[in-house]
Amino acid sequence: MRLLGSAALVLAFTTTAAAEAPVMVFPLSAGKLPAALGKAPAKLTAALAKSIDGEVANVPIEDAAGLLDCDPEATSCLEAVSKSVKAKRIVFGSIRAGEDGAVKVTVTRFDPGPDRQQRTFDLVSTTADSMAEELARVAAPLFGKRATVVSDKPDPDPIEKPEDPIHVDRPSTPHGSIGSTTWGIVGGGVAVTGIGVGFLLSASGLADQVRAFPEPKTPTDFTRLNALEDKGQTRQRIGIVLTAVGGVGLAYGIYRAITERSARSSESTALRITPVPLDGGAALVLTMGMP
Repeated sequence: MRLLGSAALVLAFTTTAAAEAPVMVFPLSAGKLPAALGKAPAKLTAALAKSIDGEVANVPIEDAAGLLDCDPEATSCLEAVSKSVKAKRIVFGSIRAGEDGAVKVTVTRFDPGPDRQQRTFDLVSTTADSMAEELARVAAPLFGKRATVVSDKPDPDPIEKPEDPIHVDRPSTPHGSIGSTTWGIVGGGVAVTGIGVGFLLSASGLADQVRAFPEPKTPTDFTRLNALEDKGQTRQRIGIVLTAVGGVGLAYGIYRAITERSARSSESTALRITPVPLDGGAALVLTMGMP
């Protein structure tokens, strides 16, 4: 069965190579997408190929690299793939849905030499057809072209079409908006810091009680004094940990807010604070996800 699959791939590559296309666009790979976007990978690939005068390959880049037994992330592998399909340039990429529902498309342009350029686009369109047109438009500068709209629909009035239309690129992502997650991090940092300060104040009060405790004379006095000292030390440790964690969370939240205010991040970040019980107290585990 594997032999038949390899033979099919060889046949596909032979057919593609015979065309000797200067630009070969490999089908965009896709992760889990909404059912309404099931046809998006094929349509986006076709629109991208049409916009740069390229030909769509019969197999994804991963299969092409697998046939040559190499890693598609390696430059030498991409050189070999380009040579196998006799292309002066190969284009490939991936499609995935972000946590905010936006579709993110990563496009890689590789010219033997080597010259590799990669960009990620956040598409704001909602249908597969409109996404295909949007990708062709926003990806045009990556290939040294002007941003134009690609559509198979005929112009309503070709006679009145201007000779040199002016195309204006719209930003693919909104700017200046601070996400609810960032506000949650800032608020959580303030709250945890406040709790930590409360524990430190309580520990300070217990320290005053220890200093004012009369000279112990009986075993009961020693027991009460030790209990006060232990309680004060425990609250002091908890207060230090909470204050430190809250300060880190607050600082990170402010950093995120400033970053998102100037330009929304292309990748989501997350911070989680998880309480962990310990003997005689508790600790907080700070987990931070970065783009």
